[in-house]
Amino acid sequence: MATYAHIVGWGKYVPEKVVTNHDLAKILDTSDDWIESRTGISERRHADREKNETTASMAIGAARLALDRARIVPTSVDMVIVATLSPEHIFPSTASLVQDAIGATHAGAFDLSAACSGFIYAFAMGSAMIESGAAKVVVVIGAETVSAFLDEQDRSIYPLFGDGAGAVVLQAHNVPGGVLATVLGSDGSGAEHLGIPAGGSKYPTSQHTLDNRLHYMKMNGREVYRFATRVMGKVSKQACEKAGLDLGQIDLFIPHQANIRIIQSASKYLKVDDDKVFTNLQKYGNTSAASIPIALCEAIEEGRIKAHDKIVMVGFGGGLTWGATVVEWGMPMPLKPRSWWYRSMRWVVYRWAEVRSGSLRMSRKIENMLPERNGAKDGVLTPDDDVKPEENGHAPISTNGHKPKQKDSDIAKLPASTGEEVEVVKKVKEKQG
Repeated sequence: MATYAHIVGWGKYVPEKVVTNHDLAKILDTSDDWIESRTGISERRHADREKNETTASMAIGAARLALDRARIVPTSVDMVIVATLSPEHIFPSTASLVQDAIGATHAGAFDLSAACSGFIYAFAMGSAMIESGAAKVVVVIGAETVSAFLDEQDRSIYPLFGDGAGAVVLQAHNVPGGVLATVLGSDGSGAEHLGIPAGGSKYPTSQHTLDNRLHYMKMNGREVYRFATRVMGKVSKQACEKAGLDLGQIDLFIPHQANIRIIQSASKYLKVDDDKVFTNLQKYGNTSAASIPIALCEAIEEGRIKAHDKIVMVGFGGGLTWGATVVEWGMPMPLKPRSWWYRSMRWVVYRWAEVRSGSLRMSRKIENMLPERNGAKDGVLTPDDDVKPEENGHAPISTNGHKPKQKDSDIAKLPASTGEEVEVVKKVKEKQG
C-alpha cells in the first residue's frame, strides 16, 4: 500500500520588532518610496537580541505551534529538519537544539543549507523519508536571523531581508494526496552572485575578512533578478507537469517572498491571476528559508486554503538553487479550537522537555567534575593527559615520519599483554645476530 506525506500541522514565529522603511531612511541613503517601488517591501521584522531571539528560539516557537495544530506529541516525531542560512552555530546543528527543546526524544535532527530555497529542499527530504517508510512524522522548519549577516552600510541589501521562522509537520497516511510532486535544481556556476564570502573554511575569520566586511551578505542584484525571473515560473510548471496537473487546476501559488517584481514576472509567465498568488513580503521582507512556510501559515489564517485545494510552493536562492513542490491539502479547514485542557497539557509537555534537558546538562557537568574522569580511562586519553608515546608502550616517531627500529632494551618496555609477541621478536633478533 502506498504511503503519502500530508501536512497535518503548521506554525510560524515572527519577532515583534518592526523595522519600517522610514526607520531605514534614518541610517541609509534611501527612502520609503525608493524601497517599496522596487521591492514591494514596507517593513520587516528583526530578531531582538535583548529578548534572546535567535534562529533556534524562533524555530522552536514555530515547531511547537505546528505540533499543537497536528495534535502530535513530540515523542512521536522521527526527524527534525531545519533549513537555514543563518544557523545558531557552524555546528552543532540548529535542528539538534530544536529537537531537544521540543522534547522530540526519539527523533534524529539535521540542518539543511540551500539558502532561500532551503524550505523546499527540506520539505522534499521530509516527504521522501515518509514515502520511503523511513519516517512517519517529520517536522520541517525554515528559520532565519538574516539580520545578523546584513551590512547596515549596504543599502542594496539591508532593506530586503527580515527574520522569522515557519514550520510544518508531515505525517504518513494511506489516503492519496499530500505531496504530489517536487522538482529541485541547482547551478553552481552562479554561486558567486549571492552569499557570504567569509567565515567558512576557504576564508576563515581574519583581520583581512573583518576589515573588508566579508562576513556580511553580498549580492549581484541584477544577475539574481535575471536568474529568478527565468526559473520561478519554469520550475513551477515542471512540478505541475510532474504531478499530472494543468496550471489551471492550481488553487494557490505560494512563492518565495523576495521581490514583488520577481513574483509578478513569474505570474505573468504562468498566466495566473493575481488572486491565485499569495504575497506577504510587504510586512516581512525576504525571510529567506522562512518565507514560504510563514506565507503558508498566513494563507491558512486568511482562509485562502481549504480541503482538497492544490497548492504550489516555489522558491529560489543562493547556490544557485531552486525548487517547487505541489501539495493537495488534506486537512479540513478551519480547525476546531483547542480546549483549555489540551493547551494545559501541551504546556506541561514542553516544560518537562526543558526540565529533562536541564537535568542532562547538569549530569554532564557533574560527571566532568568526578576524579575518575581525569587522566586515561579505559584506554581513552582525555585532554588532561600528558603521556609521551614511549610511556604508552609505543615507539617514538622520527621526524621524517618513519617509525625507528626498536632496540632490544625497548622490547622489555612492551606491555605484558603482548608476551607472545615479545618471544617472537626475541627469536627473530637471535637469528639476525
